[in-house]
Amino acid sequence: MKIGIVTPRYPPTHAGGGEISVQLLANQLRSHEAVDGLRVFSFDGSSSETVEGVSVERLYDVPQYPYTLPNEIAYRKLGAEDLDFDLLHAYNMHLHPAVGRLSSERNVPAVGTLNAYPLLNWADIGVTPSLQRRIYESTVLRLERPRLRRQIHNIDLLLPLSGAVERVYRDHGFDRADYRVVPNMLDDDFDVPAAADEEDAPELLYVGYLRDSKGVRYLIDAIEHLSSPLDVKIVGDGPKREDLERRVSEKGLSNRVRFTGEIPYEEVTRSYATADVFVHSGVWPEPFGRTILEAMQAGLPVVATNVGGPAETVQQPDLLCPPEDPVGLAEAIQEAYERRDSIGPANREYVEETYHPDAVVPQFISAYEELV
Repeated sequence: MKIGIVTPRYPPTHAGGGEISVQLLANQLRSHEAVDGLRVFSFDGSSSETVEGVSVERLYDVPQYPYTLPNEIAYRKLGAEDLDFDLLHAYNMHLHPAVGRLSSERNVPAVGTLNAYPLLNWADIGVTPSLQRRIYESTVLRLERPRLRRQIHNIDLLLPLSGAVERVYRDHGFDRADYRVVPNMLDDDFDVPAAADEEDAPELLYVGYLRDSKGVRYLIDAIEHLSSPLDVKIVGDGPKREDLERRVSEKGLSNRVRFTGEIPYEEVTRSYATADVFVHSGVWPEPFGRTILEAMQAGLPVVATNVGGPAETVQQPDLLCPPEDPVGLAEAIQEAYERRDSIGPANREYVEETYHPDAVVPQFISAYEELV
């Protein structure tokens, strides 16, 4: 099979969770016996290059909003390329309409990974939109949405990262689409350094963006309900950092909560090594959660809210709690801390079996072959 992957960005450009995931997929497909041709088309510059053995064509640097504009640009730029592929794979959401349009016109089958909710009104899925986003949703997006949705419907098979993502899309205008859940794969090269020998205070770890939908304020509130004196390290930055730091100060918890801000990836891995429990306190149906995979690879117990994809990854029901519930979160954290020596190794074994490339890539290949 010859496969073309279309994505808004590709590493090293903005190498966040989505970009890491599409690169992991491309690296695996490049050497797979069923794939005899692979090219990635991204829209984050103008160059032809090889990234870790993968041929990458950066066709243009498109804006993110309004969605019609980058999709029209992508449609025209891709249409000018020699798309001699057996299948197109749209990744990272924003250019799915362009891929659906080309798939229909060129009679080339297409799949689209669902790992975000760009065409939905964010308030409908528990995300507090900025003023700019609210204005966009009520004006331009309201007019754009029907056409963009029709174009996405031309994609033959949608691949949500979790059952939670599929349910959200079915409830918001995509109930007639064909779905197959294929999760993110772990990074087989992910390596956590050995923890230092010195005795540090027991520590909870959060890694992620600091915005309302991440529910970090409920993690801060949960500290007061813990029976064990656990400190908290919050890794990441975002628009709510100042509010969260103020909340910590007002509760007199400054000696127990540390904000690192955004730090290099190597330091993030060291944070996994020194933590005792990883906490994901989100209040919205997050599609997946790559940091949860990393925490499990590091041998940590993971506490999460029972909403979205993370609830499908955490295998211990008593480590899941309702969103926006500091008391429930504290109880789950306490349970995880007390059982960390058994849960941590079990998590590492589980993700190696379930999310290793050897387990996930065949799911992609199976979907490709059925369409081709």
